[in-house]
Amino acid sequence: MIQNHTFREQFTAKIELSQAKYAKTHKNSADLSVIYIHGLFSDPWGRKPEEVKAFCAENNLGFCRFELAGHGSDKENYENIDFNVWKHQVLEVIDELVKGDVVMMGSSLGGWLSLLAAKERPERVKAVVGLAAAPDFTFDIEKYIFTPAQKAEMKQKGKILFPMKDFTYIFTSKIFDTARENLLLEGELPVNCPVHLLQGSEDKNVLPDKPFKIMKCLTSEDVVIKIIKGGNHRLGRDEDIKEMKKSLASVCGL
Repeated sequence: MIQNHTFREQFTAKIELSQAKYAKTHKNSADLSVIYIHGLFSDPWGRKPEEVKAFCAENNLGFCRFELAGHGSDKENYENIDFNVWKHQVLEVIDELVKGDVVMMGSSLGGWLSLLAAKERPERVKAVVGLAAAPDFTFDIEKYIFTPAQKAEMKQKGKILFPMKDFTYIFTSKIFDTARENLLLEGELPVNCPVHLLQGSEDKNVLPDKPFKIMKCLTSEDVVIKIIKGGNHRLGRDEDIKEMKKSLASVCGL
């Protein structure tokens, strides 16, 4: 694990990077790495990324995970960052840190960033696996959930505390304003690689119809949606991990 000083020097988020031990034949390329992106107010050191790391090691795939700025070891900077910082982090990892082709795997916010990476770097991103992927969630919250009082508070204070069933989020105007520049579901989403979208039937943060909205926008003809009975937003049960690995194996051609 190393300190990352290239994601704008004011941020100190950590990364872990391992390249494939040797070239492995699969349907996309001779070299392939999985890039894991965690969700909002999470980090890349929990069970799901550990399982992905182990899967990559077992199958001689490269692996990369990193803390989004304002998370993990950098959490004190959260209110200073915006959505474009996260976007630039992801693209920098692809452009400068990981060699060869990549599969993007992202949880919630990480799913949004993974799809964005596939759109921005089509020559490098060969597949996407979304775990409760939540593209445009800021737009959804603003349009369908925020009350007039909450909108006024965000405008006045530049942030708002937003309690949900099991966690209280901090939303900032910096993040919401810059997220509008990166919405993906307003029209056609030019992503043509294989996409697997895993969604828990009991997810209280992302509604079960979200993956179908994503599929409708995608230009890819290779889209798989898995609604996992009983799964919640975290998708951290044994059965969730099993389906995650099946999807990863499929898009990696294993």
